[in-house]
Amino acid sequence: MRTGANGLYPGWLTQEPGRNWDLFLSTYIPMPAHPAAIATEMGGYNKLEHFRDCVLSGSLDLSPYRLVLLADDDLDVTGGSISAFFESADRLGLTVSHPAQDWSGYWSLRIMLRNPLAEWRETNFVEIMCPCIDTAFVTSKLAEFPVTRSTWGSDYAISHLARAGGGRVGIVDTAVIRHVKPIQASGVFYRKLAGDGVVPADELQAVLDTLPPHERSPRVLGIHVRPGPLRWLRQGLAGLVERKKREVMKLFGHRQDRED
Repeated sequence: MRTGANGLYPGWLTQEPGRNWDLFLSTYIPMPAHPAAIATEMGGYNKLEHFRDCVLSGSLDLSPYRLVLLADDDLDVTGGSISAFFESADRLGLTVSHPAQDWSGYWSLRIMLRNPLAEWRETNFVEIMCPCIDTAFVTSKLAEFPVTRSTWGSDYAISHLARAGGGRVGIVDTAVIRHVKPIQASGVFYRKLAGDGVVPADELQAVLDTLPPHERSPRVLGIHVRPGPLRWLRQGLAGLVERKKREVMKLFGHRQDRED
């Protein structure tokens, strides 16, 4: 997890005393080692840069693991668990995946919001907020990961790279995270970007320009529901919710942070 002093990872640890995952803290300020973390390392301009540096230096050894989750520190787990998410991503054979986002949190792209009737959705994109990546894919393709300063666009490119190599990308709707803070241009990271002359929208566009036109916008490629009674009815309703998610959100009074 990429974190500062107020990261929400203690809640993740408390929720899952019998977890199937290890915690590696990537910090952007000096922090004492956390007793529950396998390591606490400071560095990198952003979380992707530091992840790459830690893997290449050997301070993060991925060989014991099948999946790695690159989480931001302002996420609450509100549905399912991270352990169950890992199990689902592993079972489904997803090269790049992401927990679904809670409708009540702050969000940027509606595709990332949970479909409550689905088990998972195959997509051409997952957001950089909390991507889960197959470690074999990391080992073979890390040098090709486009690491922008703002991280904008990196998510599109990594998702495309996975799919171009025959991998699957998807959002797991049975695991839900809530983004507790709005994205603010006045925040520390965005002030740093501005001070360095980095324009996130320009970085995003530069990455999108390298992709095929059909990969430049997020798309749901398939919706999958759990097997069981009334499966086809649930499948149809899940598709309806996905198509009408904006209207359903408004019906239930959820905030419309962005119109995508």
